[in-house]
Amino acid sequence: MNIVPYEIKYAAQIAALLNNYLPFEIETANTIELAGGIRFLAINELDEVIGYIAGYEITDFDKDFPYFQDKLQFLKDRVASGITFYTSHFVVHPNERKKGIGKGLLLAYLNTVEPIAQTIITVGWVQSDTKRWAAERQFVEQGFESVIYMPRYFEPYKVECPSCKGLCYCDAHIFIK
Repeated sequence: MNIVPYEIKYAAQIAALLNNYLPFEIETANTIELAGGIRFLAINELDEVIGYIAGYEITDFDKDFPYFQDKLQFLKDRVASGITFYTSHFVVHPNERKKGIGKGLLLAYLNTVEPIAQTIITVGWVQSDTKRWAAERQFVEQGFESVIYMPRYFEPYKVECPSCKGLCYCDAHIFIK
């Protein structure tokens, strides 16, 4: 397994991985290519994408966090005080988890982002059975701290969710570093 920077030749594989295991919005090779930001992939020995992490600098807080403005004012103030990155995607294929792939992706991302960002934000999609999100432990191990737990955070986004079996009512846990 190798952790490599994003390359366009993997865009379709990334889109499929996201659509299958992180279904926030439908992705295509084109939307992946246009996304920009800082991105890393985990590639197996068959040259298949088995993990992906992406993030970008927040330039318009209201666009990136259009809901719950009153509850997130403290976060908006923090973003206004310096360069802030938002970790927008983080996924490892379920068959490849617990092998260090997520940690490798997160470390590659942080090694690139930390020298330029004052703050890094990540929003975890909380699993209803555990009240935790799949990658929470990895982010905490890298120094992220919980700032707010928000019930039904994804409801206004009107996203289809396999856990909710329709429109998503999942909670979110926001962490910063």
